[in-house]
Amino acid sequence: MTAIWSRFRLLLALSAVAAPAAMASQPEDEATYRATFSAENLGSNRPGPSVVQGFTMHYRGAVPNSAFAMARAEDGRSAWGLASGRPSPDAAQQDALRLCRESTEGARGGPIAAPCVVVAVNGRVNGRPPLPPQGPAAIGPFRPNPWQLWRGPEAARGVVVWQHGYEGPEVDLRGNVTPGFVSALNNAGWDVLRFDRPPGDDALHSTLPLLVNALPLLRPWRQVVLAGHSRGAWQSLLAAAQAPGLVDGIIAASPAAHGEVAGTPRVPVALADFRRHLAGLGADRPALLVLLFENDQFDPDAPARAAAVNELSARRPAPTLAIFPRGPAQGGIVQGHNGVFDWRFTRDYAACVLTAMTLPQASAPRGVRRDSCGGG
Repeated sequence: MTAIWSRFRLLLALSAVAAPAAMASQPEDEATYRATFSAENLGSNRPGPSVVQGFTMHYRGAVPNSAFAMARAEDGRSAWGLASGRPSPDAAQQDALRLCRESTEGARGGPIAAPCVVVAVNGRVNGRPPLPPQGPAAIGPFRPNPWQLWRGPEAARGVVVWQHGYEGPEVDLRGNVTPGFVSALNNAGWDVLRFDRPPGDDALHSTLPLLVNALPLLRPWRQVVLAGHSRGAWQSLLAAAQAPGLVDGIIAASPAAHGEVAGTPRVPVALADFRRHLAGLGADRPALLVLLFENDQFDPDAPARAAAVNELSARRPAPTLAIFPRGPAQGGIVQGHNGVFDWRFTRDYAACVLTAMTLPQASAPRGVRRDSCGGG
């Protein structure tokens, strides 16, 4: 447990170092924001690292209506549930409680004997004044992540544009949370925008031009990072290649575009397309981070993709890294197409995400990283 909390403190320290000097003294609104999402609001008895990561890093990536519930037993074990994008605050609370109870019942080591209680609903955390949604209503097709701190282009280090995946025209993913590493970048001074799309209009041939044509709207920020999961990751790669002067970084989590809905991904075509899109990136820009996972049902060959990134890192000056956590067969835990949303990925690898996007070329991580990023 001591090692886990040390790793969490390291991530906070890296965030502070990475933030621009102009933000060294926090304004009152930033101090209020950080206090709202502090682990101190979870009670006097320190909860487990899962709850801390879930509340301080993952809940901030939710959209209205959202809620966070937790349970903590006398033996110190704890569980949590997070609901996002629900029709009403009450529906969000009920879903968060249900997910929390399911977590207590399925906990490793046996059920957790403690009731689930709601800690936060939208921007209201128990015992604190409500936090209003952050940022403007929209910037073209982009909208701020409402519970991520908004600084604006003059004060922010840059802007991260998060893009959800695609599960067919009947599945709406606009209410999904962003993964915990996005909060690490937000801590380090980055504003966060979402590029949410209605599922019926989300074919790649429609979405990609909309994204590329809107990138000039982000020019007021010092740096622009395109980040996404699954199809959102895939279109980040394509957009960066099409607009090389407008994108400074890519974070592609489980990139996929060859089998999102059903059936077996087309292995030769998917791998060839991945290599082709990597080849379209410039030598000095953007920084590239690809997040890969064992047992990803939509990734035809994760080791081959990791090897492709590794080969590219040897001949490309820009920071180029694949994070590829060890799966259960190698003694790891985080796996699958949605591995980036696992709180343990945030705990173990958010520091590498942060350094890949913020450190200069000479000191940024490169190649393939399989072990946790305790040292950034």
